[in-house]
Amino acid sequence: MKVRMVVVLFAVISALLVPLNAGQPATFVPLPADLQDELEGVPYRIRVPANWNGTLLVYAHGYGEGVTPPLLAPLNADVETLSARGFALAASRFAGSGWTVKEGMQNTLALTSAFRDMVGRPLRTIVWGKSMGGLMTLGLIEKFPGHYDGAVALCAPASGTPRRFDQGLDLALAYAVAFGWEPEWGTPGDIRNDLNFMTEVMPHVQPQLGIDKKGRWEFVRLVNRIPIDSYYAPLNFRVTTLYFATAVRAELEDRAGGPIAENIGRVYTLTGPEKSDLAILGVDADQLLAEMNAMSTFRSARNARNYVEHYVDPSGRITRPVLTLHTKGDALATPTNESAYRATVEQQGNANLLMQQFTNGVAHCTFTSAQDIAGIDAMISWLETGNRPDPSSFFTPALGFDPSFEPQPWPW
Repeated sequence: MKVRMVVVLFAVISALLVPLNAGQPATFVPLPADLQDELEGVPYRIRVPANWNGTLLVYAHGYGEGVTPPLLAPLNADVETLSARGFALAASRFAGSGWTVKEGMQNTLALTSAFRDMVGRPLRTIVWGKSMGGLMTLGLIEKFPGHYDGAVALCAPASGTPRRFDQGLDLALAYAVAFGWEPEWGTPGDIRNDLNFMTEVMPHVQPQLGIDKKGRWEFVRLVNRIPIDSYYAPLNFRVTTLYFATAVRAELEDRAGGPIAENIGRVYTLTGPEKSDLAILGVDADQLLAEMNAMSTFRSARNARNYVEHYVDPSGRITRPVLTLHTKGDALATPTNESAYRATVEQQGNANLLMQQFTNGVAHCTFTSAQDIAGIDAMISWLETGNRPDPSSFFTPALGFDPSFEPQPWPW
């Protein structure tokens, strides 16, 4: 009797797992499926088309994009195109708000595992993400290669959280010598945790945005190797970069338990031509550099530094293919991040697992849907063939890619 019950139960389960089409993975739910619920109190969304091709794309959203239902891709057009082509899409919100790299990685990993229980086992899984989510993508593919077959990181601060906010310290310090610093904000190396950017910082910054102060803003831009494309009006990333260097860093310092950034022994420099250009704008670059170099004394708190190193500082120890896409004019996560990440990967002898491509975009994460899809297509090709994608087949000038672009080195 018991044997008969087991046989019947097995037959029922097997029937439930029969794929709808030849070559399609077995599923626990009828397709198409659009599942929206919470996992450990965090909203998620899973969308699987009737023509599922067996690939799961797990998306990690960027800073400040924690909406419900969660974004399944960088652009709505991506969602429709990818769904029509048979891709399953999944994404989670992140617990809390702010620089939630720790929580975002945990929530994304949990959803990846839950997909197998709720829907079925994919033939392959690709993790991809944008901006802060791009950094999570690099962390997930490195730490959990058993869950992901490949990674596509878009406009990521790929140098890692520590260097990303060390650069924020550099920017705050350059701003301080160029325009002054309000003691109520804390110090350039230790921002007051509850600093309100809009009510405390912006009233001081607003009057400094006029054309008469351009020379001093140019000093801030050049010493931090920020592309000019989106730095000034109309996009005006002068404000956005300062916001991340102050208020975003303040929130992360509170989260980490102390100052996270450091610049011990850093030497700030500019080239001769850059100094000459600044002189034409009325700026004594040598004087400002001397003031910055006199303040190469900021040290992080060890426990706080440990936190940001863990969430996350890529080690370059990758065992799966990684593709990064970056806009040339990104003033927030500068293209120098790609130089830093490439050097880290090369130091581990894994250059064969990394491909980096750049678009002509003039701001942070301003990719077109066609560019996003090109990244996914290239990764699919890489996984299916085992060969690095041919850039001329996927990342063409007609789509807005620049195959000749080489980012500047990381500043230090």
